[in-house]
Amino acid sequence: MKYAVQWLLLALILLSSIQVPAEDQEQPLKGAYIEFPPLSYTDESGQPSGSYIERVDQLAEKAGYDIQWQGLPIDRIYLYLKEGEIDVWLGSSEVPALSDWTREPDFTFPPIRLNAYHTDDTEAIDKLEDLEGESLILIRGYTYLNRLAPITEAPETRVGKAPDHEASLRMLKAGRGDYLLGFEAPVANALQNEPLPQLKQHLLTQWNTSLVFSLHASDLDRVIRDFESAWQATEGG
Repeated sequence: MKYAVQWLLLALILLSSIQVPAEDQEQPLKGAYIEFPPLSYTDESGQPSGSYIERVDQLAEKAGYDIQWQGLPIDRIYLYLKEGEIDVWLGSSEVPALSDWTREPDFTFPPIRLNAYHTDDTEAIDKLEDLEGESLILIRGYTYLNRLAPITEAPETRVGKAPDHEASLRMLKAGRGDYLLGFEAPVANALQNEPLPQLKQHLLTQWNTSLVFSLHASDLDRVIRDFESAWQATEGG
């Protein structure tokens, strides 16, 4: 009897040391974002931040996942999605260059808007084609989904590139370009530090943002279903 009790206690100790994942335990996903303040960016302490990051983190928690974020250049994000080095990108929806090795859920986030900005000294435009042959300022590291290629590659068009939106506003203020092609949320954020009262804007195009999953992500069908269910529970209901 004494030995039976000892064996029973030993068995209970061994069983208690085995960690069985709970159904609602958060599962890690390797996520990436580009520097796109105030929507997604790396804060002063080196942590991922921004309204879109926070929104996705809340959605992921509801779905039962933990996203381990890292900020990356866009070309590396494309490569890592293709090779499975990351599981998900918080970025542009329906990018043609990613269609063969990514999948997206059935929901999208609010669109990002690409505007042409100019001062009172520059003539207003009506459409994207009006920028051909002009002096343009673009943000380095953005692909603009290649929608600007017909304009920027025209022989008469002059293109200068800024490292970020604040620098692009300084370039525009200094007359180093006539039109700044920038994204609405980051430009509004940058204007807090680089005010330009006479700034005018014209909407050129817009596109949705989403969670773009690599086809290499483990158990992808289930992951996407979990996120879609979480979305319906929080947004669709």
